[in-house]
Amino acid sequence: MSRGPSPASRALLSMLGILFIFIGIVLMILGFLAPTGKVQAGGLILIGPIPLILGGELSTIQLLIIILLPIIIFILMLLLMLRKTSMEEES
Repeated sequence: MSRGPSPASRALLSMLGILFIFIGIVLMILGFLAPTGKVQAGGLILIGPIPLILGGELSTIQLLIIILLPIIIFILMLLLMLRKTSMEEES
């Protein structure tokens, strides 16, 4: 029995990665084309399931927290599913 993702899931993940990179480039170009007078910045760094939120204004921090919650829930669900499958393989 082979371990790791199947070739189909590898291809899907590769295509999703390329899509996210493309979307990021398009958003950066749109940001450069439509400058505004006020700029807000914030950052979100995930080290495992532990978030580090960097931000200047309250609205930016609130947005990052709203984005962060589904990401943490997804990571926890993924870890629980991996743990469950590894326990099933052992027995």
